[in-house]
Formats: sequence, C-alpha cells, structure tokens
Amino acid sequence: MSNEPEYLQRLRRSQEERASRAESSSTPGQGAVGLNTQEQEATRWARELARGTELRSIRNLRGARFAALVRLQSASGVKFLSLEGFPTRDALLERVKPGATVGEEVLGAYEVKGGRPVDVSIDQAGQVLLKIGAPRPGANPVSPEKMIRRAEAEAAERAKTRPRGPDRGGPGGRGGPGGRGGGGR
Repeated sequence: MSNEPEYLQRLRRSQEERASRAESSSTPGQGAVGLNTQEQEATRWARELARGTELRSIRNLRGARFAALVRLQSASGVKFLSLEGFPTRDALLERVKPGATVGEEVLGAYEVKGGRPVDVSIDQAGQVLLKIGAPRPGANPVSPEKMIRRAEAEAAERAKTRPRGPDRGGPGGRGGPGGRGGGGR
C-alpha cells in the first residue's frame, strides 16, 4: 500500500492505459482490422496531413465514400484530430459548411473510393465547392487478377501490331531473329 492519494493513483493508471492504447494504435497491423486498403490509405492521408499529431478518433470510415480530417476542441480546451467518414457527397458538404459547428476546423477532405484528396473552397455567394484532385500514388491497388487480364490484353494488342515480314519471323519469313532461321535451301 502506498502513501499516494487515491486520485493520483487513478490518474497514473489512466495515463498508463492511454499510453498503451497509443502504442498499440501506432503499430502497422492494428489499422488493418476491419478496414479495406482504400480506407487504410485514407488514414495514411490523414496522418500525413496531421503532420505527426495523433489521430484520436476514426469515425464511420468503414464503407464511407468521403472522409474529412477535423480539428476538434474538447470542453477542457484540448485540441485533437478526428477522421470522420461520410456516405455521400451531400453529407460531406453539410459537414464542411462554414459555421456548421463551433470549435471545430476542417483541415481537409478525401475521396475514399477514388483515393483522391478533395479541395474544399467557398465562393463569394457562400457556396461550398469541392474540387477533386489527382489520385494518390498507390491509393487504388490493382488486384492480381486485373493485373493478369491487363497484361494479357496488352500482349494481345502488341501481337496484333507487331510488324511481320521476311526478316521478322512472320509468314513466308526465314524464322528466328535476324532472319537466320535455318530453313532448307
């Protein structure tokens, strides 16, 4: 039994639990649970945009079409970042409207399904404009089946456009490379 007051013991325990949760959330495999590759890329985008600041919460990202990185201020005055998912473009527009919420700042938006950052701007009339940018490299990985189908299609196209002739091994040619096919003269 220590002489330390109970409230300090509880405070220390909660800090240790928070630190252990932060360590487990920073491991690479942890984010993979339940999130597909596009959603994982959205969390990578948010962490890059946060520049090392901890993402405290990731809400509604599974199955979301859009996501927004939001800086929130708690009742105690502590600021933290949250990544929120939205099922539709209209839901994202409602969320990023100026004055929609108090004590919150939208740092950026992202199209999860397309793997593209979204530029949010406001015109003179007060309308929110979304301009979708170029896809991030590696944001939309191609499945092995698609890669094989694409390679086969490209090979078939190359075979169609390959020059044929006497020196190229085509019909009536001498065979192998350089026209030295070893035919019987």
